[in-house]
Amino acid sequence: MTYHFITSLPLITCALFTVLLALEWNNKQLREQRTLFVFMLTATILYMGHYVFFNHVDRLIPIMDIVYVTANLAVYPLYLIYIIRLTTQWKSWYGWLLLPAAIGAVACSIAFLMMTDEENDLFIKHYLYHNLTDGLAGVTLLQAWIHIGCKIVFAIEVLVTIVVGVRMIRKYDNAVNQLYADTDNKSMHHIQSVLYLIVVASVMSFVANAIGRYRFTDSCYLLFFPSITFSILLFTIGYLGLHRQFSIADLEGDKVIMNDKEKGNEVMDKSLTERIVEIVRRDKIYLQPDLKLENLARMMNTNRTYIYQAINQQMGITFNEFINRQRIAYAKQLMANNPNLTTNEIAVQSGFASLSSFYRNLKKYI
Repeated sequence: MTYHFITSLPLITCALFTVLLALEWNNKQLREQRTLFVFMLTATILYMGHYVFFNHVDRLIPIMDIVYVTANLAVYPLYLIYIIRLTTQWKSWYGWLLLPAAIGAVACSIAFLMMTDEENDLFIKHYLYHNLTDGLAGVTLLQAWIHIGCKIVFAIEVLVTIVVGVRMIRKYDNAVNQLYADTDNKSMHHIQSVLYLIVVASVMSFVANAIGRYRFTDSCYLLFFPSITFSILLFTIGYLGLHRQFSIADLEGDKVIMNDKEKGNEVMDKSLTERIVEIVRRDKIYLQPDLKLENLARMMNTNRTYIYQAINQQMGITFNEFINRQRIAYAKQLMANNPNLTTNEIAVQSGFASLSSFYRNLKKYI
């Protein structure tokens, strides 16, 4: 009973979020969640293949192995596509990321169709359950090499997902920091942390593949840690995705259009910088929650591009950093003059949207 639970835990986690995302299909504004639904559905199929393998459901292995290979090659590209949809404008060529999964599916299917029942049994016992190519010949050996090739492609996909994903998230977060003082519900730093967790999970996966999945069969102790790790990872991905309400589409709606052709000079920028600092400190607009660059531009009755240039180029910081530095300075005054105030009261009165945001900025700017 315990063994069945451990082998099915990642499957249950994926299936749960697949259902939850399906229920929210038409209720959420984010189209990106539909991509996450496909990712979770694919991961569910992937871990269904794991369950069949580890529980020795031999009659299903030939079919499930094809499904497993396909899902295994599709799951990381799908998560990368999800990140792309969150952080940048979608382009049709991104769909080609799923091409290796399609090729792997076709290659495995053809090889299995060419094999007899005896060759199927030989391949399953020698390669799938013992990671051996000795004793294989013809189509069975070809199938083994197809699987080895798929493992190599899988490793490349993991690396590409992490490198490209982190780069896109950092570019997106930089744009968010330029426009918003409060980024808690807009930033992708939680998803970036998930990518780093994926590195740990992937290393475990590579090690398991290298020594052979068969070594984990029938052992609760060996399966426990990878099962828990992947379940936590998948739960985190599903939870963050289900509760996310902001993406590149919202950012573009608020984004300042930086037109390089707009006229301006260094003297005017310097003067504008002084006015920005004076107004922000005098009127304490940093105490406004969810303050945007656009709010400051409207208050000063000037072009938003000039505001951006004055803060980003003249001060050398982002709008987010500029405002939160003011908030932290104000919070320090509150703490000094009002020792009876709670930390939460100080955070709220200083303009922070949450206590976690206050602590993060306090650590950064104190």
